[in-house]
Amino acid sequence: MKSKKIFSLSLAVIILLISNLTAQYMTLNKGPCLYQGSIDPENGTVLNRFTVSVHYYDPDGKKPMTIQVYVDDINYTMKKASGKTNNGIYKCRLTLPPGEHNYYFHAEDDYGKEVRFPRYGLLKGPYVNLTKLWVKPAKLYNGGLLRKTGTDKIFYTYTVDYYDPENRPPQKLNVIVDNIPYAMHLHKGLIGNGTYIAIINLPAGPHAYYFKAMDAMNNCLSLPEQGFIRGPEVVEVMNNSPKLFDVKVDPIIGYPSTPFTYYVTYNDEDFDPPSIINIVIDNVSCKLQLKAGSKYNGKYSFRSKQYLGNYHNYYFYCEDGRGGSCRIPETGTYHGPVVVQ
Repeated sequence: MKSKKIFSLSLAVIILLISNLTAQYMTLNKGPCLYQGSIDPENGTVLNRFTVSVHYYDPDGKKPMTIQVYVDDINYTMKKASGKTNNGIYKCRLTLPPGEHNYYFHAEDDYGKEVRFPRYGLLKGPYVNLTKLWVKPAKLYNGGLLRKTGTDKIFYTYTVDYYDPENRPPQKLNVIVDNIPYAMHLHKGLIGNGTYIAIINLPAGPHAYYFKAMDAMNNCLSLPEQGFIRGPEVVEVMNNSPKLFDVKVDPIIGYPSTPFTYYVTYNDEDFDPPSIINIVIDNVSCKLQLKAGSKYNGKYSFRSKQYLGNYHNYYFYCEDGRGGSCRIPETGTYHGPVVVQ
């Protein structure tokens, strides 16, 4: 009888110790995490098999007792696809009926601690047999021209504001001037909510323009929706011929192996770059390259070797592309360099 009492007491102590240890372990147990949940593809048909994926992590190193995805409140069990059971990717594949769906993930560890992803609400998708999701299209507004009159020597700045509710950039955004498209570039703001500009030089005469864009959903946008906007009125400025000066050859004497460099300075007060700028050496025309300064006001040069002799000659010639030209010297040629043995 006494031994039975001792056994009962020992059993009670063991049960109490196990209960305390279990309670202590449950107190120390950390809840699992779910993240990077997705369904691929986001759009498809009833023939598609959609892959559902989520990353499960348990800091206590335990595998999940359950891990599921709920699509339209219907649960699907997920299985480990890669990684460890306590730190890996869980997936499942499923087919879905037509329509717009939503989903979330749920997991529970072996001590009953639960986790949901997202913590609240639902993830949207996938979209099945929906040929095009309705998304509010982007818009163009505040289109205009900074200068409505001027000369053919200045540049004209076109501006328009572009807004996309999802802050997506336009696939194309042009200003159409006299039926010629010019690409516009972001000037300030965001790519999906900012001001775009194009800076253009125009010939003399009256002009007209409108803006045209294609948003991320392939919607065509125009501003104005019909017709065009008149402007600018551009008048022609009388062209001034360019000038050539500061002629130099360096060195003035050398050998057949010596590289000789010919220099000349080009200046156009109308800011026209040269359409042609050449040096003619011994009746052979060679194109000059810009060495310093700007194209319309800079130093140009040409470098070459010459054959033996003291009778080399050269001159420079240029055109501005608007009817103006210059030759230096006006007649005859410069002599040099002298090439010796």
